[in-house]
Amino acid sequence: MSVINRITAGRSTPRVRLKQSRDQWFLAGFVVLYAGIALFSGGYVVYLLNLIGIFALVAIGLTILSGFSGQSSLGHAGFFAIGAYASAIITQRYGLPFWVAIPLAGAIATVIGALIALPALRLKDLYLAIATLGFGIVTQKTIFEWRSVTGGGGGLQVPAPEFFGISVADGSRFAWVIAITLAAGTWAAFRLASGRTGRALSMLRENPTAAACIGIRVARYKVIAFALSAFYTAVGGGLYANVLRYLNPESFDINMSIMFLAMIVIGGMGSVRGALLGAAFYVVVPEAFRGFKDAPGLVFGISLMLVVILLPGGLNSLLGKRSRGRP
Repeated sequence: MSVINRITAGRSTPRVRLKQSRDQWFLAGFVVLYAGIALFSGGYVVYLLNLIGIFALVAIGLTILSGFSGQSSLGHAGFFAIGAYASAIITQRYGLPFWVAIPLAGAIATVIGALIALPALRLKDLYLAIATLGFGIVTQKTIFEWRSVTGGGGGLQVPAPEFFGISVADGSRFAWVIAITLAAGTWAAFRLASGRTGRALSMLRENPTAAACIGIRVARYKVIAFALSAFYTAVGGGLYANVLRYLNPESFDINMSIMFLAMIVIGGMGSVRGALLGAAFYVVVPEAFRGFKDAPGLVFGISLMLVVILLPGGLNSLLGKRSRGRP
């Protein structure tokens, strides 16, 4: 067997099975907690819960790109906007239900993500971050100027989501939609991380030159990482559109991209569990200080500094030494 096959082969060892079992228990616990809060809460609490689920999907997508493959991005607000606007337009203009429109929007973003990755193959680190930043800015400006389709600065109204004629516009009902989507996305990410593609991406992150030398197709896996990341982010954007029911291009700016990046740093780079924890931290902690003027931003900034200094592995490292640096 070749070197690349030995490295990326998906053999099931006791250690791999144990890790997969821990992942399954973590995912089950997270989903049960999420569904329980949705069932016994309402109003603003459910709204915050929905945001956690949506941002967790985006954080998982960015983890695949930055944490698994080591590629930088400051333009994920662009993919988020594409998912939000594409799903809303498909539902509004073509009458398709939201549960069809959101995957279609994700597919559109996947193609765009792969196309963006092609010219960016020769870029890395800061240069790649600047290139993706340009993509995010161009996407926002396009939404502003394409008024006949997106509504421009006037915004876009999103139709109420329905499932076979049953309205799920209520936050508590839509929380179940988000919970199911998040569970499926998290499970897929865990499988990706422990599979052939995940190991190839990890090699790519550690040393692209060494990865190429042992037979890993660097360009191919970089494109795959971009495409998968764009899909996750766009699906999150589609769910976001159905939660807010109104879209304005001003929301999808560079601050949103930085916010996404901060989530995976706080949670733990390269960790699916960290993506979930980082999204929850970003929503819950500033909200606890919402009653104090300027406190939410200040608290989040200080928290980010403390995590980087005291917990280089992010919140995921608090789950135990065995979790550190793993999905």
